[in-house]
Amino acid sequence: MDSIISRRKFVVAASSLGSAMMTDGFEVLAKTDEGIPGAFPLSDAALQFGDAGVPAKSKVLVFDVNQTMLDLNALRPHFVRVFGDGKVLDEWFALLLQYSLVVSVADAYSDFGTVGRAVLEMLGSNKGVKISPDDTTRILQGLLTLPPHPDVLESLKQLKTAGFRMVTLTNSSPSAVKAQLQNAGLANYFEESISVEAVHRFKPDLEVYRSAAAHLGVRAAELRLIAAHAWDVFGAMKAGWQAAFVARNGISLFSLGPKPDIIGSDLRAVTAAILG
Repeated sequence: MDSIISRRKFVVAASSLGSAMMTDGFEVLAKTDEGIPGAFPLSDAALQFGDAGVPAKSKVLVFDVNQTMLDLNALRPHFVRVFGDGKVLDEWFALLLQYSLVVSVADAYSDFGTVGRAVLEMLGSNKGVKISPDDTTRILQGLLTLPPHPDVLESLKQLKTAGFRMVTLTNSSPSAVKAQLQNAGLANYFEESISVEAVHRFKPDLEVYRSAAAHLGVRAAELRLIAAHAWDVFGAMKAGWQAAFVARNGISLFSLGPKPDIIGSDLRAVTAAILG
């Protein structure tokens, strides 16, 4: 694992402005004034367990962004206008996640926005719908201005007040997630935002979670992913993390994956369980 971490730079786009610097092989953009512990390589055993082999209490809360905190439904009117059916939004985003995994497995990485554009073109071709450049731009730019779910802001305030370190880990590019958090009014709640871009692997590739743990300077078991995606929870827990599943709209976990100790219908319920 040391060789994996040392040969890659894990690009980080922080939520506040500042100068770029290098920290032990990880490029940190716009560090906050509080500072971030230097990254360092850890053994698999050290990533998963505390000093006595006992799983450690979570110290860092790692948030997924799209759907977990930001409401993708804001894009639905665009799909109604272009395709005549708002349900195509769900089809598009599912294909975006699928082909993100495809380019990871095939070692043919493109950033999340580029994959999203290609999938939109493919979907239009499959459905016999001509998508104008303006419509494509509206949809992809719309990802940058998604509103937060109603339960998000108060939940983040409570968790921040409780003293947790809080970061995001997303498939989006550094510039995209920075815009998303700023436009949603959430940037100030996070120490930094970690992107998969320089790792050139999308979640749930285990390298993403292992590199993030090494960068943050904590054992895997001290990290808790908070996500509304069963595949994200699966990947994080297989990498030794704890997880909390936000079961929005009654979605279910994947039965073949590990089960997190916290499951809630929204972020309020998850926050209550974390603080409980």
